[in-house]
Amino acid sequence: MKLYRLRLAPLCALLGLFPAAAAPAPDVPLVQRQWFETRTAHFNVFSCGEPQQVFKVAAQFEQFCEAYSQLAGTAAVASPPIVVMAFPDHESLKPFLPLYHGQPENLAGFFNHGTDENLIVLALPGRGGEALQLNVIFHEYTHLLLRRNDRIWPLWLKEGMAEIYSTFQTTGYYADIALPIEHHLELLRSQPLMPLKELFAVGHDSPAYNERTLQGMFYAESWLLTHYLMAGDNPVLKERFKQFTPRLHAGEVPLQAFTNALQVPLPALEKELRRYLDRGQFNGISFALPDNVATPKGFATRWLTPVENYFRLGDELLRIGRVDDAKRMFANAQALAPASPLPYEGLGLIAAQREQTDEALRQLQVAIQRGSGSFLAYFLHAWQLYHQAANHPDDPSRLPKAVADEIHADLMHSLTLMPDFGPAHELFGIVELSSGGQVALAEQHLQLAAQLEPENPFYQLALADVEVENHETDAARRTLDALILPNVEAKVREQAGELLKKLP
Repeated sequence: MKLYRLRLAPLCALLGLFPAAAAPAPDVPLVQRQWFETRTAHFNVFSCGEPQQVFKVAAQFEQFCEAYSQLAGTAAVASPPIVVMAFPDHESLKPFLPLYHGQPENLAGFFNHGTDENLIVLALPGRGGEALQLNVIFHEYTHLLLRRNDRIWPLWLKEGMAEIYSTFQTTGYYADIALPIEHHLELLRSQPLMPLKELFAVGHDSPAYNERTLQGMFYAESWLLTHYLMAGDNPVLKERFKQFTPRLHAGEVPLQAFTNALQVPLPALEKELRRYLDRGQFNGISFALPDNVATPKGFATRWLTPVENYFRLGDELLRIGRVDDAKRMFANAQALAPASPLPYEGLGLIAAQREQTDEALRQLQVAIQRGSGSFLAYFLHAWQLYHQAANHPDDPSRLPKAVADEIHADLMHSLTLMPDFGPAHELFGIVELSSGGQVALAEQHLQLAAQLEPENPFYQLALADVEVENHETDAARRTLDALILPNVEAKVREQAGELLKKLP
Protein backbone atom coordinates (compact mmCIF):
# COMPACT_ATOMS: atom_id res chain seq x y z
CA MET A 1 0.00 0.00 0.00
CA LYS A 2 1.43 3.36 -1.04
CA LEU A 3 -0.11 6.48 0.41
CA TYR A 4 0.76 10.13 0.87
CA ARG A 5 3.69 11.04 3.11
CA LEU A 6 5.59 14.20 3.80
CA ARG A 7 8.44 15.66 1.81
CA LEU A 8 11.71 17.10 3.08
CA ALA A 9 11.24 20.27 1.08
CA PRO A 10 10.93 23.58 2.98
CA LEU A 11 14.39 23.79 4.54
CA CYS A 12 14.96 27.31 3.25
CA ALA A 13 12.42 28.61 5.78
CA LEU A 14 14.51 27.17 8.59
CA LEU A 15 17.75 28.55 7.27
CA GLY A 16 16.29 31.99 7.63
CA LEU A 17 16.15 31.49 11.40
CA PHE A 18 19.92 31.78 11.60
CA PRO A 19 21.97 34.91 11.08
CA ALA A 20 24.67 34.50 8.49
CA ALA A 21 27.82 33.02 9.98
CA ALA A 22 31.15 32.38 8.34
CA ALA A 23 32.38 28.80 8.31
CA PRO A 24 34.90 28.27 11.13
CA ALA A 25 38.55 27.91 10.25
CA PRO A 26 39.73 24.29 10.46
CA ASP A 27 42.06 25.10 13.36
CA VAL A 28 39.27 26.50 15.58
CA PRO A 29 38.70 23.97 18.41
CA LEU A 30 35.38 22.22 18.11
CA VAL A 31 34.15 23.45 21.49
CA GLN A 32 34.75 27.07 20.43
CA ARG A 33 32.69 26.86 17.26
CA GLN A 34 29.12 28.14 17.04
CA TRP A 35 26.85 25.27 18.09
CA PHE A 36 23.08 25.34 17.79
CA GLU A 37 20.16 23.21 18.92
CA THR A 38 17.34 22.01 16.66
CA ARG A 39 14.40 20.62 18.63
CA THR A 40 11.71 18.38 17.15
CA ALA A 41 8.89 16.36 18.71
CA HIS A 42 11.17 13.47 19.69
CA PHE A 43 14.77 14.71 19.21
CA ASN A 44 17.08 17.44 20.44
CA VAL A 45 19.80 17.81 17.80
CA PHE A 46 23.03 19.65 18.66
CA SER A 47 25.53 20.56 15.97
CA CYS A 48 28.00 23.09 14.64
CA GLY A 49 27.67 21.70 11.11
CA GLU A 50 25.82 22.93 8.06
CA PRO A 51 22.24 23.80 9.16
CA GLN A 52 20.68 22.38 6.00
CA GLN A 53 22.29 18.99 6.62
CA VAL A 54 21.22 19.07 10.27
CA PHE A 55 17.60 19.80 9.36
CA LYS A 56 17.57 16.95 6.88
CA VAL A 57 18.84 14.55 9.54
CA ALA A 58 16.28 15.82 12.06
CA ALA A 59 13.50 15.38 9.50
CA GLN A 60 14.62 11.82 8.73
CA PHE A 61 14.59 10.88 12.41
CA GLU A 62 11.10 12.33 12.89
CA GLN A 63 9.84 10.49 9.82
CA PHE A 64 11.36 7.25 11.13
CA CYS A 65 9.59 7.79 14.47
CA GLU A 66 6.28 8.41 12.74
CA ALA A 67 6.71 5.37 10.49
CA TYR A 68 7.31 3.13 13.49
CA SER A 69 4.41 4.61 15.47
CA GLN A 70 2.07 3.78 12.58
CA LEU A 71 3.03 0.13 12.79
CA ALA A 72 3.37 -0.23 16.58
CA GLY A 73 1.31 2.61 18.09
CA THR A 74 2.28 5.97 19.56
CA ALA A 75 3.11 4.45 22.97
CA ALA A 76 6.00 2.57 21.34
CA VAL A 77 7.93 5.79 20.63
CA ALA A 78 7.29 7.44 24.02
CA SER A 79 10.56 8.19 25.82
CA PRO A 80 12.53 11.14 27.14
CA PRO A 81 13.76 13.21 24.16
CA ILE A 82 16.63 11.63 22.29
CA VAL A 83 19.78 13.73 22.11
CA VAL A 84 21.55 13.77 18.74
CA MET A 85 25.11 15.05 18.52
CA ALA A 86 25.73 15.78 14.83
CA PHE A 87 29.43 16.49 14.32
CA PRO A 88 30.36 18.46 11.19
CA ASP A 89 32.56 15.68 9.78
CA HIS A 90 34.23 12.43 10.79
CA GLU A 91 37.53 14.08 11.70
CA SER A 92 35.84 16.25 14.34
CA LEU A 93 33.94 13.21 15.63
CA LYS A 94 37.05 11.12 16.35
CA PRO A 95 37.87 12.64 19.80
CA PHE A 96 34.29 11.84 20.88
CA LEU A 97 34.16 8.18 19.85
CA PRO A 98 34.19 5.26 22.31
CA LEU A 99 37.65 3.84 22.89
CA TYR A 100 38.77 0.31 22.06
CA HIS A 101 42.19 -0.64 23.42
CA GLY A 102 42.84 3.06 24.00
CA GLN A 103 42.03 4.13 20.44
CA PRO A 104 38.83 5.64 19.00
CA GLU A 105 36.64 3.00 17.40
CA ASN A 106 36.20 3.15 13.64
CA LEU A 107 32.59 4.34 13.66
CA ALA A 108 30.67 6.83 11.52
CA GLY A 109 27.97 6.99 14.19
CA PHE A 110 26.46 5.09 17.11
CA PHE A 111 23.46 4.87 19.44
CA ASN A 112 23.85 4.83 23.22
CA HIS A 113 20.82 3.73 25.29
CA GLY A 114 20.35 5.17 28.79
CA THR A 115 17.46 5.26 31.23
CA ASP A 116 17.52 9.06 31.42
CA GLU A 117 18.76 9.88 27.93
CA ASN A 118 19.16 8.07 24.62
CA LEU A 119 22.07 9.42 22.62
CA ILE A 120 22.70 9.32 18.88
CA VAL A 121 26.13 10.44 17.73
CA LEU A 122 26.96 10.82 14.05
CA ALA A 123 29.16 12.62 11.56
CA LEU A 124 27.48 14.72 8.88
CA PRO A 125 28.53 14.13 5.26
CA GLY A 126 31.94 15.65 4.53
CA ARG A 127 32.88 17.92 1.68
CA GLY A 128 33.53 14.92 -0.55
CA GLY A 129 29.77 14.55 -1.02
CA GLU A 130 29.49 11.10 0.56
CA ALA A 131 26.02 10.00 1.67
CA LEU A 132 24.98 10.07 5.30
CA GLN A 133 24.76 6.45 6.45
CA LEU A 134 21.99 6.13 9.04
CA ASN A 135 21.35 2.38 8.76
CA VAL A 136 23.43 1.47 11.85
CA ILE A 137 21.74 4.18 13.91
CA PHE A 138 18.27 3.17 12.71
CA HIS A 139 19.13 -0.43 13.65
CA GLU A 140 20.13 0.50 17.19
CA TYR A 141 17.27 2.97 17.64
CA THR A 142 14.86 0.21 16.62
CA HIS A 143 16.04 -1.85 19.60
CA LEU A 144 14.83 0.99 21.85
CA LEU A 145 11.48 1.09 20.07
CA LEU A 146 11.11 -2.70 20.35
CA ARG A 147 11.72 -2.65 24.10
CA ARG A 148 8.14 -3.69 24.94
CA ASN A 149 8.92 -7.12 23.52
CA ASP A 150 12.56 -7.22 24.60
CA ARG A 151 12.08 -9.78 27.39
CA ILE A 152 10.10 -12.27 25.31
CA TRP A 153 11.41 -12.07 21.75
CA PRO A 154 14.26 -14.44 20.78
CA LEU A 155 17.50 -12.83 19.68
CA TRP A 156 17.05 -13.71 15.99
CA LEU A 157 13.79 -11.78 15.85
CA LYS A 158 15.13 -8.75 17.72
CA GLU A 159 18.10 -8.47 15.37
CA GLY A 160 16.06 -9.36 12.29
CA MET A 161 13.49 -6.65 13.03
CA ALA A 162 16.23 -4.11 13.70
CA GLU A 163 17.73 -4.93 10.31
CA ILE A 164 14.31 -4.59 8.65
CA TYR A 165 13.94 -1.06 10.04
CA SER A 166 17.58 -0.15 9.39
CA THR A 167 16.74 0.18 5.68
CA PHE A 168 14.21 2.97 6.31
CA GLN A 169 14.07 5.44 3.42
CA THR A 170 11.87 8.28 2.27
CA THR A 171 11.63 8.65 -1.50
CA GLY A 172 9.11 10.91 -3.13
CA TYR A 173 5.89 10.59 -1.14
CA TYR A 174 6.37 7.19 0.53
CA ALA A 175 8.17 5.66 3.49
CA ASP A 176 9.81 2.27 2.95
CA ILE A 177 11.30 -0.41 5.20
CA ALA A 178 12.36 -4.04 4.60
CA LEU A 179 14.46 -3.12 1.57
CA PRO A 180 17.09 -5.62 0.37
CA ILE A 181 20.43 -5.58 2.20
CA GLU A 182 23.07 -6.51 -0.35
CA HIS A 183 25.87 -7.57 2.00
CA HIS A 184 23.47 -10.02 3.71
CA LEU A 185 22.38 -11.43 0.36
CA GLU A 186 25.97 -11.89 -0.82
CA LEU A 187 26.83 -13.84 2.34
CA LEU A 188 23.65 -15.94 2.26
CA ARG A 189 24.25 -16.90 -1.37
CA SER A 190 27.85 -17.92 -0.69
CA GLN A 191 27.27 -20.12 2.37
CA PRO A 192 24.75 -22.75 3.51
CA LEU A 193 21.96 -21.46 5.72
CA MET A 194 22.14 -22.25 9.42
CA PRO A 195 19.59 -24.88 10.51
CA LEU A 196 16.71 -22.99 12.11
CA LYS A 197 17.16 -24.85 15.40
CA GLU A 198 20.71 -23.48 15.56
CA LEU A 199 19.53 -19.97 14.63
CA PHE A 200 16.85 -20.08 17.33
CA ALA A 201 19.36 -21.27 19.94
CA VAL A 202 21.69 -18.28 19.52
CA GLY A 203 21.82 -16.10 22.66
CA HIS A 204 23.83 -13.11 23.82
CA ASP A 205 26.65 -15.39 25.01
CA SER A 206 26.76 -17.54 21.85
CA PRO A 207 29.83 -17.51 19.57
CA ALA A 208 27.50 -16.90 16.60
CA TYR A 209 26.49 -13.60 18.20
CA ASN A 210 29.90 -12.48 19.45
CA GLU A 211 32.59 -13.86 17.13
CA ARG A 212 33.06 -11.65 14.08
CA THR A 213 33.59 -14.62 11.72
CA LEU A 214 30.23 -16.15 12.70
CA GLN A 215 28.31 -12.98 13.46
CA GLY A 216 27.62 -12.09 9.85
CA MET A 217 25.66 -15.25 9.08
CA PHE A 218 23.52 -14.89 12.21
CA TYR A 219 22.54 -11.32 11.31
CA ALA A 220 22.02 -12.19 7.64
CA GLU A 221 19.79 -15.20 8.24
CA SER A 222 17.88 -13.41 11.02
CA TRP A 223 17.15 -10.65 8.49
CA LEU A 224 16.15 -13.18 5.80
CA LEU A 225 13.74 -15.11 8.05
CA THR A 226 12.18 -11.92 9.45
CA HIS A 227 11.84 -10.48 5.94
CA TYR A 228 10.16 -13.65 4.71
CA LEU A 229 7.65 -13.65 7.57
CA MET A 230 6.90 -9.92 7.37
CA ALA A 231 7.17 -9.06 3.67
CA GLY A 232 7.53 -12.38 1.88
CA ASP A 233 5.47 -14.08 -0.80
CA ASN A 234 3.50 -16.47 1.44
CA PRO A 235 0.42 -14.58 2.73
CA VAL A 236 -0.71 -17.52 4.90
CA LEU A 237 2.54 -17.61 6.88
CA LYS A 238 2.61 -13.80 7.15
CA GLU A 239 -0.83 -13.89 8.75
CA ARG A 240 0.04 -16.80 11.05
CA PHE A 241 3.27 -15.09 12.16
CA LYS A 242 1.13 -12.43 13.86
CA GLN A 243 0.29 -15.04 16.52
CA PHE A 244 3.93 -15.60 17.49
CA THR A 245 4.22 -12.67 19.94
CA PRO A 246 0.85 -13.33 21.66
CA ARG A 247 1.92 -16.95 22.21
CA LEU A 248 5.18 -15.78 23.78
CA HIS A 249 3.22 -13.46 26.08
CA ALA A 250 1.09 -16.45 27.03
CA GLY A 251 4.19 -18.27 28.28
CA GLU A 252 5.14 -20.56 25.39
CA VAL A 253 8.88 -20.96 24.84
CA PRO A 254 10.08 -19.45 21.52
CA LEU A 255 10.45 -22.70 19.53
CA GLN A 256 7.06 -23.97 20.68
CA ALA A 257 5.40 -20.60 20.01
CA PHE A 258 6.98 -20.43 16.55
CA THR A 259 5.90 -23.87 15.36
CA ASN A 260 2.45 -23.53 16.92
CA ALA A 261 1.92 -20.13 15.28
CA LEU A 262 3.16 -21.06 11.79
CA GLN A 263 1.88 -24.66 11.80
CA VAL A 264 4.81 -25.69 9.61
CA PRO A 265 7.63 -28.14 10.58
CA LEU A 266 11.07 -26.54 10.71
CA PRO A 267 12.53 -28.70 7.86
CA ALA A 268 9.72 -27.58 5.56
CA LEU A 269 10.24 -23.95 6.55
CA GLU A 270 13.99 -24.25 5.86
CA LYS A 271 13.18 -25.37 2.30
CA GLU A 272 10.79 -22.44 1.93
CA LEU A 273 13.45 -20.03 3.17
CA ARG A 274 16.00 -21.36 0.67
CA ARG A 275 13.40 -21.06 -2.11
CA TYR A 276 12.71 -17.47 -1.07
CA LEU A 277 16.42 -16.64 -1.14
CA ASP A 278 16.93 -18.27 -4.54
CA ARG A 279 13.87 -16.47 -5.95
CA GLY A 280 15.72 -13.20 -5.33
CA GLN A 281 12.72 -10.85 -5.04
CA PHE A 282 12.70 -8.91 -1.79
CA ASN A 283 9.92 -6.39 -1.87
CA GLY A 284 9.91 -3.65 0.74
CA ILE A 285 7.00 -2.46 2.83
CA SER A 286 5.64 0.97 1.86
CA PHE A 287 3.23 3.10 3.85
CA ALA A 288 2.15 6.67 4.49
CA LEU A 289 3.22 9.36 6.89
CA PRO A 290 0.09 11.41 7.64
CA ASP A 291 -0.32 15.12 7.05
CA ASN A 292 0.20 16.05 10.69
CA VAL A 293 3.73 14.61 10.91
CA ALA A 294 6.29 17.11 12.24
CA THR A 295 7.84 18.90 9.26
CA PRO A 296 10.92 21.09 9.10
CA LYS A 297 8.65 24.11 9.54
CA GLY A 298 7.86 22.90 13.07
CA PHE A 299 11.46 22.75 14.29
CA ALA A 300 12.59 25.10 17.07
CA THR A 301 16.17 26.36 16.79
CA ARG A 302 18.52 28.41 18.93
CA TRP A 303 22.23 29.15 19.33
CA LEU A 304 24.06 27.56 22.25
CA THR A 305 26.08 29.61 24.71
CA PRO A 306 29.81 28.79 25.12
CA VAL A 307 29.21 27.05 28.47
CA GLU A 308 26.55 24.87 26.84
CA ASN A 309 29.10 23.78 24.23
CA TYR A 310 31.38 22.48 26.96
CA PHE A 311 28.50 20.81 28.82
CA ARG A 312 27.07 19.04 25.76
CA LEU A 313 30.45 17.69 24.67
CA GLY A 314 31.28 16.70 28.24
CA ASP A 315 27.95 14.91 28.62
CA GLU A 316 28.59 12.97 25.40
CA LEU A 317 32.02 11.89 26.65
CA LEU A 318 30.60 10.84 30.01
CA ARG A 319 27.96 8.63 28.41
CA ILE A 320 30.51 6.68 26.37
CA GLY A 321 32.69 6.03 29.41
CA ARG A 322 35.39 8.69 28.82
CA VAL A 323 34.93 10.08 32.31
CA ASP A 324 38.27 11.87 32.71
CA ASP A 325 37.78 13.67 29.38
CA ALA A 326 34.27 14.62 30.46
CA LYS A 327 35.51 15.98 33.76
CA ARG A 328 37.97 18.25 31.96
CA MET A 329 35.13 19.61 29.82
CA PHE A 330 33.01 20.33 32.90
CA ALA A 331 35.97 21.94 34.70
CA ASN A 332 36.58 24.19 31.68
CA ALA A 333 32.88 25.09 31.69
CA GLN A 334 33.12 26.00 35.38
CA ALA A 335 36.11 28.26 34.75
CA LEU A 336 34.32 29.90 31.82
CA ALA A 337 30.94 30.44 33.54
CA PRO A 338 31.13 29.83 37.31
CA ALA A 339 27.59 31.16 37.82
CA SER A 340 26.02 28.65 35.43
CA PRO A 341 24.38 25.48 36.83
CA LEU A 342 25.65 23.36 33.94
CA PRO A 343 29.22 22.64 35.16
CA TYR A 344 27.87 21.53 38.53
CA GLU A 345 25.30 19.30 36.87
CA GLY A 346 28.11 17.63 34.93
CA LEU A 347 30.36 17.19 37.96
CA GLY A 348 27.36 15.89 39.91
CA LEU A 349 26.70 13.32 37.19
CA ILE A 350 30.28 12.10 37.43
CA ALA A 351 30.17 11.85 41.23
CA ALA A 352 26.85 9.96 41.08
CA GLN A 353 28.28 7.55 38.52
CA ARG A 354 31.28 6.95 40.78
CA GLU A 355 28.91 6.40 43.78
CA GLN A 356 30.40 9.39 45.62
CA THR A 357 27.14 10.31 47.35
CA ASP A 358 28.30 13.32 49.38
CA GLU A 359 30.13 14.88 46.43
CA ALA A 360 27.19 14.25 44.11
CA LEU A 361 24.79 15.91 46.57
CA ARG A 362 27.10 18.90 46.94
CA GLN A 363 27.50 19.50 43.21
CA LEU A 364 23.84 18.88 42.38
CA GLN A 365 22.68 21.16 45.21
CA VAL A 366 24.78 23.98 43.76
CA ALA A 367 23.29 23.31 40.31
CA ILE A 368 19.75 23.48 41.73
CA GLN A 369 20.52 26.67 43.68
CA ARG A 370 21.80 28.24 40.45
CA GLY A 371 18.56 27.58 38.61
CA SER A 372 19.07 24.20 36.97
CA GLY A 373 16.43 23.31 34.42
CA SER A 374 17.50 19.67 34.20
CA PHE A 375 15.03 16.96 35.18
CA LEU A 376 18.01 14.66 35.68
CA ALA A 377 19.71 16.98 38.19
CA TYR A 378 16.60 17.04 40.38
CA PHE A 379 16.11 13.28 40.06
CA LEU A 380 19.72 12.45 40.89
CA HIS A 381 19.65 14.79 43.89
CA ALA A 382 16.53 12.96 45.10
CA TRP A 383 18.11 9.57 44.48
CA GLN A 384 21.30 10.47 46.34
CA LEU A 385 19.25 11.71 49.31
CA TYR A 386 17.27 8.46 49.33
CA HIS A 387 20.43 6.38 48.97
CA GLN A 388 22.08 8.26 51.82
CA ALA A 389 19.07 7.78 54.13
CA ALA A 390 18.53 4.15 53.19
CA ASN A 391 22.16 3.32 53.97
CA HIS A 392 22.25 5.21 57.27
CA PRO A 393 23.77 3.11 60.11
CA ASP A 394 20.52 3.40 62.07
CA ASP A 395 18.65 1.89 59.07
CA PRO A 396 15.29 3.48 59.82
CA SER A 397 12.23 1.52 58.68
CA ARG A 398 10.69 4.78 57.43
CA LEU A 399 12.33 7.81 55.86
CA PRO A 400 12.48 10.84 58.17
CA LYS A 401 9.77 13.32 57.19
CA ALA A 402 12.22 16.13 56.40
CA VAL A 403 14.20 13.89 54.04
CA ALA A 404 11.05 12.51 52.44
CA ASP A 405 9.73 16.04 51.90
CA GLU A 406 12.94 17.16 50.21
CA ILE A 407 13.00 14.08 47.97
CA HIS A 408 9.34 14.61 47.15
CA ALA A 409 10.00 18.23 46.13
CA ASP A 410 12.92 17.19 43.92
CA LEU A 411 10.85 14.50 42.21
CA MET A 412 7.98 16.88 41.58
CA HIS A 413 10.44 19.26 39.88
CA SER A 414 11.87 16.37 37.86
CA LEU A 415 8.47 15.11 36.73
CA THR A 416 7.27 18.61 35.89
CA LEU A 417 10.25 18.95 33.56
CA MET A 418 9.99 15.38 32.21
CA PRO A 419 6.62 13.69 32.88
CA ASP A 420 7.59 10.48 31.05
CA PHE A 421 10.66 9.69 33.16
CA GLY A 422 10.12 6.19 34.54
CA PRO A 423 12.82 6.16 37.27
CA ALA A 424 11.35 9.31 38.87
CA HIS A 425 7.91 7.70 39.01
CA GLU A 426 9.41 4.55 40.56
CA LEU A 427 11.34 6.47 43.23
CA PHE A 428 8.26 8.59 43.98
CA GLY A 429 6.29 5.41 44.68
CA ILE A 430 9.03 3.91 46.83
CA VAL A 431 9.44 7.10 48.86
CA GLU A 432 5.68 7.35 49.45
CA LEU A 433 5.75 3.84 50.91
CA SER A 434 8.98 4.37 52.87
CA SER A 435 7.66 7.55 54.49
CA GLY A 436 4.19 6.24 55.34
CA GLY A 437 2.55 8.25 52.60
CA GLN A 438 -0.43 7.47 50.41
CA VAL A 439 -0.40 3.88 49.21
CA ALA A 440 -2.79 4.67 46.33
CA LEU A 441 -0.49 7.48 45.12
CA ALA A 442 2.54 5.20 45.37
CA GLU A 443 0.77 2.54 43.33
CA GLN A 444 -0.21 5.09 40.69
CA HIS A 445 3.40 6.17 40.18
CA LEU A 446 4.69 2.60 40.12
CA GLN A 447 2.11 1.75 37.47
CA LEU A 448 3.34 4.68 35.38
CA ALA A 449 6.95 3.54 35.75
CA ALA A 450 6.02 0.03 34.59
CA GLN A 451 4.08 1.42 31.61
CA LEU A 452 6.91 3.75 30.56
CA GLU A 453 9.62 1.10 30.84
CA PRO A 454 7.91 -2.25 30.21
CA GLU A 455 11.29 -3.86 29.61
CA ASN A 456 12.24 -3.31 33.27
CA PRO A 457 10.75 -6.21 35.29
CA PHE A 458 11.87 -4.70 38.59
CA TYR A 459 9.34 -1.88 38.17
CA GLN A 460 6.64 -4.52 37.83
CA LEU A 461 7.97 -6.33 40.91
CA ALA A 462 7.76 -3.11 42.92
CA LEU A 463 4.19 -2.61 41.68
CA ALA A 464 3.25 -6.19 42.55
CA ASP A 465 4.70 -5.75 46.05
CA VAL A 466 2.36 -2.81 46.65
CA GLU A 467 -0.59 -4.69 45.21
CA VAL A 468 0.11 -7.67 47.47
CA GLU A 469 0.45 -5.51 50.58
CA ASN A 470 -2.73 -3.65 49.61
CA HIS A 471 -4.62 -6.97 49.26
CA GLU A 472 -5.36 -6.35 45.58
CA THR A 473 -5.27 -10.05 44.85
CA ASP A 474 -6.46 -10.05 41.24
CA ALA A 475 -4.24 -7.14 40.17
CA ALA A 476 -1.20 -8.63 41.92
CA ARG A 477 -1.77 -12.01 40.29
CA ARG A 478 -2.00 -10.41 36.82
CA THR A 479 1.25 -8.51 37.40
CA LEU A 480 3.09 -11.53 38.82
CA ASP A 481 1.84 -14.06 36.27
CA ALA A 482 3.78 -12.15 33.59
CA LEU A 483 6.94 -12.38 35.72
CA ILE A 484 7.01 -16.16 36.21
CA LEU A 485 7.05 -17.08 32.53
CA PRO A 486 10.01 -19.17 31.28
CA ASN A 487 11.42 -16.28 29.25
CA VAL A 488 11.85 -14.07 32.35
CA GLU A 489 15.26 -14.04 34.04
CA ALA A 490 15.61 -16.45 36.97
CA LYS A 491 16.12 -13.79 39.67
CA VAL A 492 12.88 -12.03 38.75
CA ARG A 493 10.94 -15.32 38.53
CA GLU A 494 12.15 -16.28 41.99
CA GLN A 495 11.07 -12.98 43.58
CA ALA A 496 7.74 -13.09 41.77
CA GLY A 497 7.19 -16.63 43.01
CA GLU A 498 7.78 -15.54 46.60
CA LEU A 499 5.21 -12.77 46.25
CA LEU A 500 2.69 -15.18 44.72
CA LYS A 501 2.94 -17.34 47.86
CA LYS A 502 1.57 -14.41 49.86
CA LEU A 503 -1.64 -14.35 47.86
CA PRO A 504 -4.69 -16.21 49.16
